[in-house]
This record gives sequence, structure tokens and C-alpha cells, in this order.
Amino acid sequence: MLYALGVLVFAGGLLLSIALHEIGHMVPAKKFGVKVTQYMVGFGPTLWSRRRGDTEYGLKALPLGGYIRMIGMVPPRADGKVSRWPRRLATSIEDFRRISRAEVEPGDGPREFYRLTPGKKMIVMLGGPSMNLVIYLVLTVALFGILGKPHYDATTTVSTISQCVFPANSAEAVKGTCAHPNSPAVLAGLQPKDRVVSLGGQPITKWDQAVKIIENSPGKPLTMVVHRDGKDVALTITPVENLKLVDGSATKTHIAGYIGISVGEHHYYQTLGITEIPGQVGSQFSAGLQALGSYPEKIGSVWNTVFHGKPRDINGAIGVVGIGRLGGDLAQTNRLDVQDKVFALIGLLAGVNLLLFLFNLLPLLPLDGGHVAGALVEAAKRGRARLKARSTGTAVGPDGGAAPARPQIFVDTAQMLPVMYAVASVLILLTLLTLYADIVKPVNLFGNG
Repeated sequence: MLYALGVLVFAGGLLLSIALHEIGHMVPAKKFGVKVTQYMVGFGPTLWSRRRGDTEYGLKALPLGGYIRMIGMVPPRADGKVSRWPRRLATSIEDFRRISRAEVEPGDGPREFYRLTPGKKMIVMLGGPSMNLVIYLVLTVALFGILGKPHYDATTTVSTISQCVFPANSAEAVKGTCAHPNSPAVLAGLQPKDRVVSLGGQPITKWDQAVKIIENSPGKPLTMVVHRDGKDVALTITPVENLKLVDGSATKTHIAGYIGISVGEHHYYQTLGITEIPGQVGSQFSAGLQALGSYPEKIGSVWNTVFHGKPRDINGAIGVVGIGRLGGDLAQTNRLDVQDKVFALIGLLAGVNLLLFLFNLLPLLPLDGGHVAGALVEAAKRGRARLKARSTGTAVGPDGGAAPARPQIFVDTAQMLPVMYAVASVLILLTLLTLYADIVKPVNLFGNG
């Protein structure tokens, strides 16, 4: 029941994110006079739709994304312009253009997307990712400003005791054998749930204080006072020598004292001030960019899982189904309390929106970033035309062409159709790969427990 609830909650949040992304495109498009014929959340068969004005609003069966359909995404073919693509591809491009132009009805000319200025085109195309950014920021501020940031501080209460430890480089340590319990903690008589009050004559209020004394006292007997069953008990403990990595080094070691215990953790949440949250946002942006940069490697990990039977990497690529299953796992597990579950689910949805924002800005068609790149190229061409016209004393129109003798300047995105198909094909294949892996060998956050 909790698993299904977690999946549904996350699926609802994801659908809302997709819906708002498309609203981010649609609202400025309509504001600028572009005719929007469809607003759809999801892909595949239509489950529900309703028409209002020029626009059909609907919900489709597969919640893998969404789209709006704007008329005039590609301009008419320029007279006398010859395609640089081979004949077969050039024919496909013109077929695509013909289908796109067929959507334009009489009187729709001024409402075509390609007629917008480059600046307005960028506003429309950045509207979707901007909504994902806003969702991410709202969730992040709520997460750290209201719920708080989780902290895990070591307590001074003994949790577990190692039965056997040996001096560094001893024969027993090399062999890994342990015939008799001999750890300093066992020999001193320490017990789980003992609370360390003092060590070596120094009061202990934080475990870091005890760690420092222990590490600086290899081979030296220390008096340890612990609180046990309502009274203080004095013990004598002698840390053994142990090799420890020097801070900041992966190979350099030094001798440090060790007594063979672990202590409990104090888990709590602390809200962050408004001036502290930007630091968290910056760290998460950095992590998001790193995740995006390592995506090919993560896909390789999924490939090895699917085709070579390798274990699924918890940090590997994951699809919509896999993320939904994570939501179910988080809701169902008994290893987290309610506050931890809420934090994890909100954080997961915030992270998805951050990655959607970054991913959609990649300058590749059919992604939003590809259309933004096209608008930037168009703006550069118009600017260059204006500079050239000024240098020759020619009047310049608002679209970068001469007024009125020269034609208007538009970037013909239809010429990028082969690239668009190639990118879309790769994205579809990657989606199918992660979908299969998420169903057959899903990421398991908590092992079998």
C-alpha cells in the first residue's frame, strides 16, 4: 500500500512538472500571438482531451514528456535556395516542410512561430525549462527552509564493539585471524549503551573530543569514565596502534590509536536561513552538471547490466519508471522515519526538475536548447545584415532585411531535420534501454530489506 502511494505521489508530481513545463512554452507563445493547436501531457494514445478556442488540451497514456503544437515552426522554402543535403534527405526535408505548412490555414500567416523575432522565440523556448527551474527552486527552498537540512552527529554512546583488533602490521592482522576477543574495548569492559563521560581526565561532550584523545594515545593507558545503568563507572583502556590515512591523502598513512568501537548517531533537521540556501543550490547545480556530463558513462553501466548481467549501479542512469519505483521504495521502507521519507521524496522530485532544466538547455534539436541556438544564429545573421546595411547606407527592416527590397532573414530549422531525427532516435533508444532495465533489474535503494 505504501509502495503504491509513493509511486502515485511521485507520478503526480512528475505529471505536474511536465504540465507546467508545457505551460511555460504555451503562455508566452499565445502572448506573442502564435497559434497553439495542441497542449498535451504525455505521449501515445489520447486518454482525454477538450478543445478551447484554437487549442486542444489533453492527457495521453505515456507520461514520458509532453508537447505543444505551434503552427509555422518552419518557414516556407526560400526561392532559389538549394539544400546541401543529399537528394533523399532533401526530399524528406521538403516533405516535412509541406506537412508543417499544411497546418497553416488562411489568415494564420501573422500567427506563425517562425515570424517571431529571435528574442521572442527564445522566450517561448526557454519558458519550459524555466518552469522546471522555478519548480526546483520552490521545492528546494521549502525543503531546506521549512523541513531543514539533515544532520548526522556522532553521539558519545557506544553502539557496537569489535571483538578483535591487532596492532598495525602484526601477523594476526595480516592473516585476519581472531582466536580470542582482545580489542581494547573488550579488555576494558566497555558495553553497548555505555555513555562516555570523560577520557584521560578530559570531559567528553562531543565524540570528536574522544577521537582526538584516542588517536593521540596509541599504547598509553587512559582512564575512561562511562555512565552505565544510572551510575558512573571508571575503566582503563589502552588504544592499540592502527594505520590511518592522513587527511586529504589517498595513500599516505600515520600511526593512530584505536579502541574498536562505534558510537551511535544523533539524527536531526536544521532549517537554513535564506542566505544559506543559495550555497545548497550552487552545490546541487554543480552535481547536476557533473551528472549530465557523466551520462554516457552511466548509460554504459546500464548497458552492461542489461546485456552482460552486471549488477545495477545505484548511481547509474535511470528512467521515469525507475524513478517512480524509487518513490515507492522510499515510501515503503521502515529504515526511514516520516520526515526522512518526505525529505527524500521532495528532494527526488526537485532533482528531476533540475536535471530536466539542464538537459533541455543542451543545444540539440529537438530539445528546447536546439531551438534557442537557432534563434541565436538568426539574431546574429540579422545583426550582421544590419551592420552591412549601415555600412552601405541601405535601409534595414525590422527582420534584418533591407526595407523593403531584401527578403526577411529566418533560420530554416527544417534543414536540421536529419540531425533532429538522429538525436530523437538516440533519445528513444536510451529511453527504451533504461525502461527495460528499470523493469527487469531495477535500482534497489535498500537491498533486500
